[in-house]
Amino acid sequence: MLWKVSLIVSFLCGLLSLQKLSWAQDLRRIHYGTTNSTSHLPVWVAKDAGYFAKNGLNVEPVHIRGGALITMGIMSGQLQFSGAGAESIVAARIEGGDVVLLACPVYSDPVYLMARPEIKSAAELKGKSTAVTRLGSTTHFYLRAALRHVGLDSEKDLTILQLGAGPEIVSALETGRIAAAALTTRYALPYLDRGWPMLVDLSTTDMVYPSSCVASSRNFVKTESKVVENFLRAYVAGIQLIVKDPPFAEKSFARWLRERDPMVVKKSVDAYVRLFKAMPYVPDKGIENVLKDLATRRVIPKEFIGRPELFRDNAPLERALSSRP
Repeated sequence: MLWKVSLIVSFLCGLLSLQKLSWAQDLRRIHYGTTNSTSHLPVWVAKDAGYFAKNGLNVEPVHIRGGALITMGIMSGQLQFSGAGAESIVAARIEGGDVVLLACPVYSDPVYLMARPEIKSAAELKGKSTAVTRLGSTTHFYLRAALRHVGLDSEKDLTILQLGAGPEIVSALETGRIAAAALTTRYALPYLDRGWPMLVDLSTTDMVYPSSCVASSRNFVKTESKVVENFLRAYVAGIQLIVKDPPFAEKSFARWLRERDPMVVKKSVDAYVRLFKAMPYVPDKGIENVLKDLATRRVIPKEFIGRPELFRDNAPLERALSSRP
């Protein structure tokens, strides 16, 4: 008799699995590129809370090192959406790339210019090395901004290394391979706790830089308008849940970034809870800042100056916000 019960249980479990598989297959599969930035938290939270599934989407976050590679993923069609820094999107658009900004969860990250303990002033960084994930990435923009705040020119005063990701940058700072780095809360915390020199905290400045914004291609926005609207509706719900239930956000943070230190998890999420925008429109001021920064290193065609609509599209987010229950 026992074997009959086991057989029935196995059969029912198999049926349930098939139903789940069928349900998952009915959802529209979406690949979303992310980095290690906490700014991607709305995507991870919306995924874990089932908001994307409720909107007919099976969103799969894909970890990619650097905003430039994420932007290439969008243009190649391998990524339907991605969290990308505004600079890589703006630069690609100027070169003719089919990319567009759709939503920005924060207008600036809490970023700290941390230096090794032997560095006593910003002037001592001249002639030394620093690092970014990749040239043209969000980390590169923040590094240049931080160095400007302390009176340094990142292109002339220091050597910039491309190291691929946050952990590699931290390792280089720890061993002395580089003398300073612009670090987000997650990576800066250990050095702040140890009393290493913090030369500037960008979150205390008036800088506006759209970081890890939701980006896609205009072609995808045009041909898949309903998918885009459903994605953004779930994304905004993710932001609301972060603010309403930080402990849930902490679990998502720990899971997706594989962070085991509860203090790092809590402080990282706390730092962003106050920054996330309930209505995450792309800030035109941020696009203007990116264009100004790019203009110091290359010629910007006149047709792009003063025309933020060439780089962002607010209409899908407006529709998503107006159709919320």
